[in-house]
Amino acid sequence: MIFKNTKHWCFLLLLTTIIVFCPTFFNDFQNNWDDQWMLLNNPFVLDFTWDSINYHLISFYHGQYSPVNTILYGVIYKLVGFNPGVYHGVCLLIHILNVFLTFLIVKACVSKVKPGFNNQRLNVYASVVALLFAIHPLQVESVAWISASKVVLYGFFTLICLWMYIRYMQSGRWIWYVGVILSYVLGFGSKEQAILLPVLLLAVDWLYGRLKSFPLTVRAITNKVYLEKIPFFLLAAAMWYFSWQNNLGDLSIENSYPIHQRLLFAMHSLMQYIFRFVAPVKLYYFYFYPINIGESLPLEYWFYLVLVLMVILFVWENYRKRNFLVVFGTVFFVLNLLLVLHIIPMPRKMITADRYMYLSVIGIALVLIWLLDNLHQRFIKYRWLTISLISIFVLSISIQSFLRTSEWKDSTSVKRNIQELIKQRQEKQEAIVNNPLNQMSNEKE
Repeated sequence: MIFKNTKHWCFLLLLTTIIVFCPTFFNDFQNNWDDQWMLLNNPFVLDFTWDSINYHLISFYHGQYSPVNTILYGVIYKLVGFNPGVYHGVCLLIHILNVFLTFLIVKACVSKVKPGFNNQRLNVYASVVALLFAIHPLQVESVAWISASKVVLYGFFTLICLWMYIRYMQSGRWIWYVGVILSYVLGFGSKEQAILLPVLLLAVDWLYGRLKSFPLTVRAITNKVYLEKIPFFLLAAAMWYFSWQNNLGDLSIENSYPIHQRLLFAMHSLMQYIFRFVAPVKLYYFYFYPINIGESLPLEYWFYLVLVLMVILFVWENYRKRNFLVVFGTVFFVLNLLLVLHIIPMPRKMITADRYMYLSVIGIALVLIWLLDNLHQRFIKYRWLTISLISIFVLSISIQSFLRTSEWKDSTSVKRNIQELIKQRQEKQEAIVNNPLNQMSNEKE
């Protein structure tokens, strides 16, 4: 085989990612969508002083907390000014680092669960997962949109945390543990979604066989594994309190959808993300809510409850069969979406967003490669079929990601992407208004 060692696989990942996203170097700023206030007119970037940095570290800006990301903007601005190619290049560079970190983390996890795998097979597992993470069309928004740089940046610090935590478990050296804590703080300073790291660490503990007691008992919570998490959960509580003081993380349900609708939204979102991963067609930069607050949810949304139950059954069956990679991949997928599923009310106008899937792609890609590997082993005589399926899928998503990256050239080109969705929404609203049942209801009122 031409790829004999880790360096060869890493070179393949690097080359493929650069080729797929190379149009981003020729893209402009999104002058009519967030780049203007996030970067171009951001006073903390234009007036990049210690006083502005200190203020930004303890304050929210436009309802968001991302001082580390803003500091990155400020450094680039001081060096090259507003050169869009440089900002796009930095986003791509951070994404490439995340691809390599994904390779290392997946390889370490698979080697723990599958100690019988040789190095070549481990490289294949890790490379395919890292490749899907690198070039999937769902990643285009995070990489090709400068204002989404906080997504790739928080992803970098989260992956650094996971990698250092694995090194800590392997070596027992506390320097890695301290590194995890510091990276956790930087991750939260990049994007609030990083607050979920403690539960991700517990998921890694479970995969590595460090969690022995469920449900927790008094004896269990005095275990070293749980004691290690105390600083992280304390930090998470402080981060949540800080966000709540700035009107984020509010658990109240005033002026929001009722709880049963939010739960159905969550199920709808989960299944939509799975569908978009498997068949990334009709991807938009904005996904509207199906209804306004106070309206009834269409009956077909209850079907997502059935689909979610089927997924839960699938995961449970794999847990019983000790297919722990499937369980871990699914948990990783769900946990990284937990804060954006609308179970907790969010100050967002879209029900889903491609950028929310950034880290979750790793989890679902891990499940997919396990399924394909299982198919490959069961039908070894037809292994060419498995290889062909993977090759066709990778080639198709590579082409689509390349084209979608070009669509992010400027605000005019990216908004063409949503014209079809706006037209569909208008037709749907007109159909509701013209519905005879609705007209009768209005006449009675």
